[in-house]
Amino acid sequence: MEFNVTREQWIDRFVVRMSNLQTGGEPAAFLETAEKLWPTRGQFAPEAAAEAEATMRRSRAAAPAERFENTERFERTERIPVERVHTAEEYVRDTDEWIARCVARVLQLDPIIKADEARRSVADLAALERWRLMKPEAAADQLYTPIKPRES
Repeated sequence: MEFNVTREQWIDRFVVRMSNLQTGGEPAAFLETAEKLWPTRGQFAPEAAAEAEATMRRSRAAAPAERFENTERFERTERIPVERVHTAEEYVRDTDEWIARCVARVLQLDPIIKADEARRSVADLAALERWRLMKPEAAADQLYTPIKPRES
């Protein structure tokens, strides 16, 4: 089944699902979150993106001290000095976001590849430190850079 919705439809569906998952939350806050997530998660079903966001929020609220105990998965993300951050897209929160952004770029570069195939390949790359040090879009670009033959 092909997934194809407009930005506005995606945001509306995300906000509705978040409202159902987090009772008592302000829909305006969910709207802001949806608008921020659209560029990196818009290729996924909005309900799935909302569930992932709600799960992440619950885990943060449930164990705020635990977040900093196991930081290994964040250590592999490129650290960008604050003075270099010009847009929110440069910051990668976690492995899932790195994978989502890389998959989005792969799908732009290779319209023939299926999303689940791209996700599996990118998930494998995310486990390799060399690739995780790159921005996700740069990693995808690197995958599709033609290899020049050596000159003898």
